[in-house]
Amino acid sequence: MKQAWLFLAFIVAGVPSVGAQVTPPDDDHAVRAVIARFYEGWNAHDAEKMGSAYAEDIDHINVFGEWQKGRPTLQAELARLHAGPLKNSQKTFVIEKIRLLGPDVAVAQVSSESINGKNLGTYVLQRQKSGWLTVSFTNVAPRPSPLGK
Repeated sequence: MKQAWLFLAFIVAGVPSVGAQVTPPDDDHAVRAVIARFYEGWNAHDAEKMGSAYAEDIDHINVFGEWQKGRPTLQAELARLHAGPLKNSQKTFVIEKIRLLGPDVAVAQVSSESINGKNLGTYVLQRQKSGWLTVSFTNVAPRPSPLGK
């Protein structure tokens, strides 16, 4: 009987708590690399490099509430913006949090800043055959709430 209790104790000790998903170091590094690649592309004004961080069927809702569907559409919009109003834009970024929702899905919250102001983004990434890619991205420009605190 004592052996059965010890066996059970070892099993329980070895099972992580429900909801306590820890991002394995390799996945954490890979997710961070995808996000960094986007910002490297941004600072180089390289729409192709920015687009390489996204899945073919990306859904991107930008800070203005515009919804780009698919990598080609998003890359065309990024190329247009970076040839015009964002041609001198440079961003710094901080990955605030990465949360693994399962073995193939991660969510990352990222804050960034440029001359145009601050931005908060939520990346939903999926492990695909070619590696981790962003399948959904939404960003907002923080501002005071019109409802008060």
